[in-house]
Amino acid sequence: MAVDYIPGTIPVEKLMLDIENPRLLHEVIAGTAPTTQQELEDSISSAASGKFKALFKSIKKTGVQNAIWVLPQSDGTYLVKEGNRRTTILRKLLREGIQPPSGIEYDKVKANIIDKSATDMDVKLLCARIQTGQAEWGAFNEGALISDLHNNDNMALEDIAIELQKPVTQIKKQLKSYKMFLEYSAASGDVNPRRFAYFNEAPKKVLEWVDDSPRNKKDYHKWINPTNGAAKIRSAATKGGLRDFSKVIDDGDAIQLMREDTMANVEDAMEVVKQNDIKKDMPFLARLLPFQAQLNGLSDEQKARIASEPRMKVHLKSLKTACENLLQELESYDA
Repeated sequence: MAVDYIPGTIPVEKLMLDIENPRLLHEVIAGTAPTTQQELEDSISSAASGKFKALFKSIKKTGVQNAIWVLPQSDGTYLVKEGNRRTTILRKLLREGIQPPSGIEYDKVKANIIDKSATDMDVKLLCARIQTGQAEWGAFNEGALISDLHNNDNMALEDIAIELQKPVTQIKKQLKSYKMFLEYSAASGDVNPRRFAYFNEAPKKVLEWVDDSPRNKKDYHKWINPTNGAAKIRSAATKGGLRDFSKVIDDGDAIQLMREDTMANVEDAMEVVKQNDIKKDMPFLARLLPFQAQLNGLSDEQKARIASEPRMKVHLKSLKTACENLLQELESYDA
């Protein structure tokens, strides 16, 4: 639903930061959410400080380029619904007495003034559409928004999907991931949004394993928590990450190793998996039968093409020799 607004220019002194800024939701969960304008400024300045500093330098040089979104208040001020970081930077520049370049103003900012008739739901969805897809917004904040719209505003998942222009399946996944993250945070005390990836990016198989028993859930919470050192499971799809862990959970010996050895991680468990499953240790073996079937199923045309390539004959002869040599060596093991 479109929200009416009027473009304008507003003095920075009349802007009020939004205490309910969704970007700081992790602080709400931790019980450390800012309650004053100064606390909120400090929180915004410290969150993702590298990106804040880069934006500070940009605004110092060229001013605020994109209009912020504000909601007029009864006392004549304007509540910033989108643009809290930019507003914080303008306040900081004014406080420090920094003179702007020619043609740039720090004491005024372009703003889209939302019509007072807009409902809370209208404003919430407007901000969601603006923020969704931005790098700073991220999957965690999006998951929290979906949870808020569904559980607090009783909005159907299908309607949320339409508003955010995302597939319903993705909306359902993020909702479940956020619920699982909250369970993890409550159990561990870890509210770092980065841990959200352990649920939102985890293969379906892993999440099913976590939900399968209280013990699995407890172990997973412990293995992704870096509080007492490096986490046993890496969130990224790299060696020792979630994808490897999805291979570990089928091997009882590997899981037992992770449970009994405090130093054992997914990489260690994968070694056990490889020892127990020759095809995982030597994955090329799994392709032997399909390769054999493909060779036997070659058409006359394909054979003619191979015959016209001398190098292919050399490769096939090398393969034949390697197979014969291996078979001879394997016979010695049988003896």
